Amino acid sequence: MYALCFDGVGETVWRSVPDPGIQDPEDAVVRVDATTICGTDLHIVDGSGARIAPGTVMGHEGVGTVVAAR
Repeated sequence: MYALCFDGVGETVWRSVPDPGIQDPEDAVVRVDATTICGTDLHIVDGSGARIAPGTVMGHEGVGTVVAAR
């Protein structure tokens, strides 16, 4: 799947990342139908927010369909 990844302050890149899978009993895999980044993500990218590791997938405002669950 493609994801918007943080590559450092001021740097994002669309990158192919592994498809998610079930790892824990509480997990679900959701096919994302629509998503966006929010202010939290923008602050991370501009360096004024939380610090995250380069390569981290951005965006947590999603709407989708559950395709797998335990």
